[in-house]
Amino acid sequence: MKKKAKIFFKILFLIKNIILLVINLYFLLILNITKINVNEFALFKIIKKLKNSDYFPMFLTTRTYKYISNFLNDKYNNKKGEESLKNNKFKKPKKKIVLYSVDLNDPKYHRKWLGRMLNKKYRIKFDSNNPDYLLYNIFGNEHLNYKYNNSVKIAIFTENKIPDLNEADYAIGQSHINYLDRYFKFPIFLWIINDFKNVREKVLKSPIRNKFCAAVITNSNYTDGFRIKFINELEKYKLIDMGGKYKNNIGGPVKNKKQFLTSYKFSISIENSEGDGYLTEKIVDSFYSGTIPIFYGDYMLDEYINPKTYILIKGEKDIKEKIEYIKKIDNDDKLYKNILKENVLIDNNITLKIEKEEREFLYHIFDQDKRKAFRKKD
Repeated sequence: MKKKAKIFFKILFLIKNIILLVINLYFLLILNITKINVNEFALFKIIKKLKNSDYFPMFLTTRTYKYISNFLNDKYNNKKGEESLKNNKFKKPKKKIVLYSVDLNDPKYHRKWLGRMLNKKYRIKFDSNNPDYLLYNIFGNEHLNYKYNNSVKIAIFTENKIPDLNEADYAIGQSHINYLDRYFKFPIFLWIINDFKNVREKVLKSPIRNKFCAAVITNSNYTDGFRIKFINELEKYKLIDMGGKYKNNIGGPVKNKKQFLTSYKFSISIENSEGDGYLTEKIVDSFYSGTIPIFYGDYMLDEYINPKTYILIKGEKDIKEKIEYIKKIDNDDKLYKNILKENVLIDNNITLKIEKEEREFLYHIFDQDKRKAFRKKD
């Protein structure tokens, strides 16, 4: 009988402590949404007094208490944590948005990008069957398929083309245009840009580079021909090392463009064509390599990049003058170093600022009722 009673009380003791454990975990959730100070909370004080119990259930309970207490103290016993605790409220369920992407070179591109931009606020599902929102680029015409007529269309252009807002409800592109709440300008080079201060300081501390200028060109088609005209004119002064597939003169295409450029003073960063807002990775690669970029493309580049850090060519009439300036820099070490001392970005926080504005643009689209989000006229 005594043995049975002893077993009964052990079971009772176990049940009691399991209940305490459950209550403990419950109040862990409550503490995330209240102002209760864990050190003043009575339940935890009681459990703390029982900490020396030899029974395993109590040991488990006290260990749980210790973990919870340390976790909450680390998380909330500081000003930032206290502020976070005050503002913490029950979170609303995330809105579900059904998307699909077409006309892309890389089908996974939009998934990665939107996942990073939107997953904190929305539950994102990609589905080709009647998506609520259709994203598309310029590399095809699938977005015109009739099955997407009930989808809100968002054009995201990464090339030198202005989105047709008769086809798209909204657009993100590089052109300097304004169109109510339907267009957002986002130069794609900002996706890969960084603070180049360390790169340029390293170049300044090193001996002056003894190689003149290099270019890495793969595509000789689909351009306006300006790049080749300029290279031909500049080579009347000095030979340009061609490291790409086009006119290669160094024994074969280079495997690492940025590494290849690190031996040169100047690099050719001429876009395939001149365009309002047209700007790709070319000038970024030049800055990363510590060269002085020779640029042709978006004339409004100085909105983001210090005009003293690169050489801008404005069409054929500007070629002769800019080549003379390049010669001057090449023969004046002081001028060359002064250019490298300049800060590349107008604002080192420009990427974060524009990305925030882009996220708000997307929020505006997806926060609306879908029926109200359509903009284009059928």
